[in-house]
Amino acid sequence: MPTSDQDELPLTPGILAPVAKSYDLALKHYGPKHKAVAWRNEERQQRRFHIFVGLLAYDTARDDITINDLGCGYGAMFDTFKELPQFRDGTYFGYDISRSMIAAAKKEILDPRAIFINSHLATEKADYSFVSGTYNMKMQAHDRDWRDYIEENLVHLWSKTRIGLGFNMLNVQSPLREKTLFYADPDHFIAFCEKYLKGQIRMVDLLHPNEFVIFVRK
Repeated sequence: MPTSDQDELPLTPGILAPVAKSYDLALKHYGPKHKAVAWRNEERQQRRFHIFVGLLAYDTARDDITINDLGCGYGAMFDTFKELPQFRDGTYFGYDISRSMIAAAKKEILDPRAIFINSHLATEKADYSFVSGTYNMKMQAHDRDWRDYIEENLVHLWSKTRIGLGFNMLNVQSPLREKTLFYADPDHFIAFCEKYLKGQIRMVDLLHPNEFVIFVRK
């Protein structure tokens, strides 16, 4: 059962080591491009980022929102937020388990509003937290072990979130299947969020049947 005290978890859980290695190799091969973070094309990558922007619609009067991006890769999501009026004086925290990805992000993005941290957990409290694709690649991990990791991770991220959390997952109904990817039941994760996050929950299925996005607001 998930707990809220995630600081006791090891800095880098063993289940994530093969994933970090895979992303290190992909970055070395492709460079800081969409294929390095397992996107078939940049258009779909950007489409998901813009879906996440919808969670900010309630804060149009602000210009200083803070954002956690868990699994930021080379920082591609930052470009989606950097010109938003809500983010004019904001701060973006990008986290990734791949040291190579963090190094690439720091090299590519020099905007002082962006801070990149090598971690599998959010270390800073932010208004909004996003998880884009981070839960999809499980490599050889057993589905149940990977699901347990996701649930623990979500509870911790919620504890670092002031206003809203958005995350996406591959849908178990998807006709596309790869052995190294995790496919989730949206009903299970909606029920999980209702029980453990206890916020206002909305599922976005604009990427149906391959993916779903869940928004939770406090």
